[in-house]
Order: sequence, then structure tokens, then C-alpha cells
Amino acid sequence: MSGNSARVIVGIIGVTGGIGRALSVACRDRGYVVVGFSRNPGTDEVPLNLSAPEPMVSRVIAETAERVGEFTAWVNLAGADILSEPVRSMSYEAKLNQLWEIDVLGSVRCSRAILPHLVADGCVINIGWDDACIGHQGTFGELYALTKAAVTAYSKSLAMTLNASSKKVFVFAPGWVSTRWHAGLTTQQRDTYTEYITDGAWQTPEEVGEAIADLIVGRAALDSGTVYVLPKRES
Repeated sequence: MSGNSARVIVGIIGVTGGIGRALSVACRDRGYVVVGFSRNPGTDEVPLNLSAPEPMVSRVIAETAERVGEFTAWVNLAGADILSEPVRSMSYEAKLNQLWEIDVLGSVRCSRAILPHLVADGCVINIGWDDACIGHQGTFGELYALTKAAVTAYSKSLAMTLNASSKKVFVFAPGWVSTRWHAGLTTQQRDTYTEYITDGAWQTPEEVGEAIADLIVGRAALDSGTVYVLPKRES
């Protein structure tokens, strides 16, 4: 296998999104090597379609690890957008299928595929939601809570499966993040969504990226299966 095992190599699924870009910056600021994966990759990213069958996903990840070396951390950031058209106008079940395919099955496929290519003390970080196990009103809240609760349950179960190993699995559970979707909202729409937020504060991609990078740094001190919720801002 090529690559220098002393390097900290972080794989990021969904690297072209707002959080993905912010996490890339945070990791590089810490001296980490970032390997980004995307369905629509740029020049420096690896193409990866999470809707592809598991053997195809596994092959892409294995070939990348052979080229760059074993990964220290793997972050499954990719998620389906059901708030924007044309998916927004689809049926309830169609929106659920979109979320299930990318957020749940995508996280499962990548988590399983990366394990043989993690360093001995490496970690997988899956993305949950701080309201996932509490619940949230409305169609979109129901769907998002359902899928992110599934991701959380899977991650905690995988952590138990890996109990005899030094490899760990974590869940990072942000709140409402001001992504590109947020930037496209009208003031009225933004005010409406803000009413749903417990403290009325949108988290920024930079806050989330820094927190995930810190989770990678501190992974040795955390129990596998930990669900990390970004702390609320001081009022």
C-alpha cells in the first residue's frame, strides 16, 4: 500500500457542500491530508455515487486507499436535499426514498467499505441531527428525524460490533445549518424556519467543520458510539 502511515488522512463524503468545504479547511489547518469524494467531483475530488451498489462503492474506496494510504478518519457528510425542487414537490414516500438512499444506505455502504482501510485507531463519523431522537413537527421534520435516527442507531450498533477493535464510530449531530439552501431562502422563509429552531440560532458550516475536526483530534478520549451534539451558543 502506498502513502505514509504517519500522516493523518481524512476522507470526506460530500466534500463539495458547505459543511464539506468548511471541514476541509479545518482539517488542512490542522495539517491533515484531505481526500474528498463527490457525486459531481471537481478536479481534486474522487467520483463516488452513493446510490451505486455496495461492491462499486467498496471498490472506489479500496482503490483510493491503495493510492493514498490508510485513512485516519472517514466522515459521511453527503445528504439528500428534499427541501429544494424538484424533490420538494414529490410525494412523501418519494422524499423518504431519497433520504433513505443517500443518508442511510449511503452511510451504511461507506462505513462498511472503509473499515478495512482505516488505521488501527481510526474512526468513522456519521452525521445525525440533534432533533432526530426527540422528533420534529411537519413533513420535513418527520422525514429528516426518521432517517437521521436510523443513521444514529446504525452507528451505535456498529460501534458495539467493533467493541473488540480500537477503531471507533461516532455520530455528529448538528442542528439547523446555514448551507446553500439557507442562503437561497427569502427573509420570510428564513424567519419561518427560524421559529422551529430551539434557540433561534442557525449554525454555520464553519462552526460545524471546526467541531468535526476537533472530534477527529480528540477521538482517543471518546467512547465509540458517542453522539456528539454541537453545543448551543450562549445567549
